[in-house]
Amino acid sequence: MLSTRLQIKNSVLSTTQQTASQIGSLVNDLINVTMQEIGDPGWAFKDEKTHLWSWLKRKTTFTATSEDTVLERDVDKIALLRQLDSPTRIDYVPDEIFYRELPDPSESGNPRLYRLWEIGGTSTKLAAADKVDIVSSSSSDTTDYKIVITGYIGGRLESEEYSVNGMTTVSGTKTFDARELFVSKSALTYGDITVKRNTGASTLVVVGKEEITPRFKVLSLYPTPTSNTIYMEYYKKIKELNNDSESPEFDSKWHHVVRIGTLAKVYEHLGKTVDAQTTNAWYSKMVRSMVASDETNPDYVPYLGKRDGRGSSGVRLHLSEDTIV
Repeated sequence: MLSTRLQIKNSVLSTTQQTASQIGSLVNDLINVTMQEIGDPGWAFKDEKTHLWSWLKRKTTFTATSEDTVLERDVDKIALLRQLDSPTRIDYVPDEIFYRELPDPSESGNPRLYRLWEIGGTSTKLAAADKVDIVSSSSSDTTDYKIVITGYIGGRLESEEYSVNGMTTVSGTKTFDARELFVSKSALTYGDITVKRNTGASTLVVVGKEEITPRFKVLSLYPTPTSNTIYMEYYKKIKELNNDSESPEFDSKWHHVVRIGTLAKVYEHLGKTVDAQTTNAWYSKMVRSMVASDETNPDYVPYLGKRDGRGSSGVRLHLSEDTIV
């Protein structure tokens, strides 16, 4: 079985007659490129196609107390949003309709509409212009690891680079405007990196050891909620394989697809064009098979039939959204 990153890498190296010292790190990178391709499989089809994997679907509830809510960092696409205090589905509204139909969206109450934003860097903005500090949760994170904070100073975009000093706080020298900040690491770290304000030391974001640059989606609700319980179904981002013992999060019967996709890329890197083309065609076919399997739901019954006692189908019940007619 080819499940872990190490097993996939070793198989690819063996097939291409390469060694880990030659291209081992490259293969690890190409495994994650393949994972991202599988996460968004539309490229494998001649006609434009969007497919959202069932194994990436999640659900959660949270309390919305203001217009904007920063969602958890794993949220990729929202499938359903419903407020539970007065059960109503909340509909997405694009910008052009929002500005045309809602010139004054400041009313408060049970939300009926939402918009979506994406920001990078921090889950909490600077409350006022300030310097920024960083610290790791692991003493193994030495000065070889760099953190870059990018933000605005006097309206101009500027960056500051920090050398991590383990569990000792490193203070910045630049005072950033109270606007969005962008955070990135030079590599995966041993510990989590906390980015915080210099004044008061309030946390702006915690960058996980397996993250390079965090990104967040912000949900804007209208009318503005005061305290509403929101139920959300969403599709998470696909998880990359950052350790040798990690496995893809989908069914193990499809793990070999990661190997084939990686193999095609290694052949291309080695200049073996024919092998790369042949293997890539094989890889594309496998991804299409994954999609077809994921789309199959034998338990889905769009119509309910009721027998009339004479062996033929009687009343037909059509399920339409929440209502049976």
